[in-house]
Amino acid sequence: MSKNDLGREPFRSDGRLIVSYPKSGRTWIDFALKAHSIDATLTHAGCSTNWREIGRPFSGIRPELATLPLVFLHRNPIDTAVSMFYQVRYRDLRRDSGRYWRMYLPLLMRGALPPCDIDSFVLHPTHGIEKVCRFNRAWLDHLAGRTDCLTLTYEALRTDPAAGFQRLLDFFDISGVTGADLAEAATFDKMKTAEQKGGMAATSPGAKVRKGKVRGYVEELRPDTITACRAIMDRFGFGKEA
Repeated sequence: MSKNDLGREPFRSDGRLIVSYPKSGRTWIDFALKAHSIDATLTHAGCSTNWREIGRPFSGIRPELATLPLVFLHRNPIDTAVSMFYQVRYRDLRRDSGRYWRMYLPLLMRGALPPCDIDSFVLHPTHGIEKVCRFNRAWLDHLAGRTDCLTLTYEALRTDPAAGFQRLLDFFDISGVTGADLAEAATFDKMKTAEQKGGMAATSPGAKVRKGKVRGYVEELRPDTITACRAIMDRFGFGKEA
């Protein structure tokens, strides 16, 4: 397989490609698909939490992804930013984690260390909600009217997992397994159990599977932070999701 101009392997073009900002529900979907040995590729499209990409401004949709059929998954930006804080501060930059020194020094050298305070993190322009909104808005606008792509929201999946997973299976043109099968295979209890047994990433205090709550941010942030977040969301057309 030849590499593209950026030196990366080209993305698959069969439609089994899922794009999402980190902490938008990808772990849940990946767990469900793998439980039934369904092949798919998941990407954060240049906005992952690795040291090369974290804390950088969103630079737009990568050209090699722009024309591909794909699934776009997004989540309430405030919940996404809150979950991102816990991922970064209590997993990636936890002092006893294997990733700490690989990430800390490069981030320190380019002045991109994330805030330690959750409210400051969520309101940070290149770590928090504004970057989430820029990413989601760019992708939603880019995919508007496309019939070869599917858009899913974490909130809709949580409300009716069987129906949401069935939409994904139909888009992938997969039969022999149902959305209900995927939903049953990937309950949060089963994911927690798998994580604790070592079948997923390390457990607390940096557990990857946290609460999965919709609008859980109201329990995490100061009221003034929530007000500021909602104003940012409104600027990007996400006011109704707040």
